[in-house]
Amino acid sequence: MWIDASSEEVTLLTSQYNDRFRSFSKRVEKVIMIGIVVCAIVLTIGEVLIQYVPARLVLIETERLEGVSREP
Repeated sequence: MWIDASSEEVTLLTSQYNDRFRSFSKRVEKVIMIGIVVCAIVLTIGEVLIQYVPARLVLIETERLEGVSREP
């Protein structure tokens, strides 16, 4: 079974598909870039936080256990 579609209809459908794909891919790209920026900010904040001894004692378990024997 053949579908009789003119060249203009195919071009119009292709054009609509391309426009919708570009719109979708721009949104996805924007979300990915925001995610990368958020991760970089959280990583930087975490690295700065562990430079301070009181925060390091709370955040890092090995810091509290350093020098403590496993056996009583």
